[in-house]
Amino acid sequence: MSHAYRADIDGLRAVAVVAVLGFHAFADAFPGGFTGVDIFFVISGFLISGIILKELEAGTFTFGQFYARRIRRIFPALALVLAGTWLLGWVCLAPYEFDQLGGHIAAGAGFVSNLLLFHESGYFDTDSAGKPLLHLWSLGVEEQYYLLWPLLLFAMRRHLLWWILGIAAASFVLNIVLVDRMPSAAFYWPATRFWELMIGSLAAYRGWGATSRLSNLAAIAGLALLGLAFAVVQDGRGFPGWWALIPTTGALLLIHAGPTAWINRNLLGNRAVVYVGLISYPLYLWHWPLLTYARILYDGLPPVNVRVAVLVLSIGLAWATHELLEKRVRHLGRGPRALQTARLAGVAVGVLGAIGLLSAGNVLQSRADSVPYLADISAANSDWHVRDQHHVPGNTQGTVLFFGDSHMQQFWPRLERLTSDPDTPRRTVLFRTRGGCAPIPGIERTGYGCAEFVDQTLALAHQPEVQTVVIGASWVGFTDRKDYFAVDAGNGEPLEMLTPKTQWVMDGFESAVSGLVKAGKKVVIVLSSPYGKEFDPREMAQRDGWGFRVRLPQPISRPALEADSAFIDDRLIAIAQRTGASVLDPLDTLCGRHTCPTLDADGKPLLKDESHLRSSFVRSQFDAFDDFVRLPADPTT
Repeated sequence: MSHAYRADIDGLRAVAVVAVLGFHAFADAFPGGFTGVDIFFVISGFLISGIILKELEAGTFTFGQFYARRIRRIFPALALVLAGTWLLGWVCLAPYEFDQLGGHIAAGAGFVSNLLLFHESGYFDTDSAGKPLLHLWSLGVEEQYYLLWPLLLFAMRRHLLWWILGIAAASFVLNIVLVDRMPSAAFYWPATRFWELMIGSLAAYRGWGATSRLSNLAAIAGLALLGLAFAVVQDGRGFPGWWALIPTTGALLLIHAGPTAWINRNLLGNRAVVYVGLISYPLYLWHWPLLTYARILYDGLPPVNVRVAVLVLSIGLAWATHELLEKRVRHLGRGPRALQTARLAGVAVGVLGAIGLLSAGNVLQSRADSVPYLADISAANSDWHVRDQHHVPGNTQGTVLFFGDSHMQQFWPRLERLTSDPDTPRRTVLFRTRGGCAPIPGIERTGYGCAEFVDQTLALAHQPEVQTVVIGASWVGFTDRKDYFAVDAGNGEPLEMLTPKTQWVMDGFESAVSGLVKAGKKVVIVLSSPYGKEFDPREMAQRDGWGFRVRLPQPISRPALEADSAFIDDRLIAIAQRTGASVLDPLDTLCGRHTCPTLDADGKPLLKDESHLRSSFVRSQFDAFDDFVRLPADPTT
């Protein structure tokens, strides 16, 4: 095994970072450029394992020295970028955006960004292009590998090859199993990504040194695979899954080819290419926050010249970070100052993590908090306190089941209030919801598990103790969505709802409702809630350069709002009439005869976004479900 410095590895880093930058700035031209991150994973596995194996062979390995080196290598540039991102956020982000940024800074400082992003993923996740520290997910995976792998290497030296192969195989299989069932988990979890780092570890264990001809063939094949990955792999196409084998195998072949292969020596080993590789870490750190802030300020994809300027600025900042910070830290990292330097770098990142937590907790506020009304907008955007499932026993016979997606979830705070007083006579409440899953049998969304959830809940609804079933959903959103498919088709053609070809979908819902009614259940179908940009708090604050201007919306015409959802609500009313179910219109509680308010009585937004009611408002004001839970004064009525 040879572990001498290889300039071509830095050249491979350059290829990876250029691909990532190309994808983030010009996704149409570099559709598979995001796989540069997978190349980084292989490189990290190769370098870290090589260093540890070399020191284990020499008997000089210590955990303290290893982690001190990692801190000196990673923390200084990270601290600088986190501080710069926080300062830019303080200047140009709305309060609710700044709060989220604080959480991401804390996660980035703690190297758990991937876990936070997985937790955030789902129906209510914000656009990834609006998260300035989204890219730190990959750093989280690498740091989690750095934390575990040295311990395993130290403990498993005798049968290391089999351990490498076994861990890689288990991680890859988990990735394949989850990529369709839980795509966010497959993307963000370290357990589904470690196989890529283990490929690099395998390369370090096996070393390189094939014949010149084989080395050149391996390098050619590796470069061809990278080109194929950049050209054909697409974001969201079951990735990582099997697709990730293309860039990782390409990286493995280039590493295995060795520094003497023609491509490695003349292309990857070119001095200019190598220097890009040397600054690839700060370049990766800087480019995404700057591109994100540009998107935020332009309220969408910035012009080409702006994106080019941002990339040029990123390169300049990466150069400065490398030359003025990283090199100096590396110099201080020699001799007796090494441990002290690592401690200072660790303290810097820890302080920034604390600043992030304070920002997330709204202790450190953004500059925009001084703008009148923005604080209320920020509070409205985060005013969402719900449960997916809950069972609250009552103190009398009879159970009411609330069933639906996030548009049923929004009513949980009121139900929680109704069931919080043990002395008030009430029925048992079963609350079964899943965001993004319409309560309709026979259809599925990748990664949501809707079909199983709906089938289980309908079976629960048929239990003898359940007397009332209240069904609500984002009916308008359900019909607009283009990612539902038939369960029996298995990831088949997306369904276009409310067409003759998909009449069976609503027929299936009607059949389910009819079955419940025939079983003696009282079924209530909740019609569409208010929705539209006029209700969205984020639309009430428009960006004005680096600042904001507030526009308070007027009440909305109720007939106009009803007309917008009539295409689906009329169908639901007809289903209720044919099956013997009843309907509940939320607008009867929220609106007057002619208008629907966009603000509550205190002048705060009625909704948290364009279609979900604020939790605090629901808890105190929305009483449409009270009679389903509380018993009437006369128990015989």
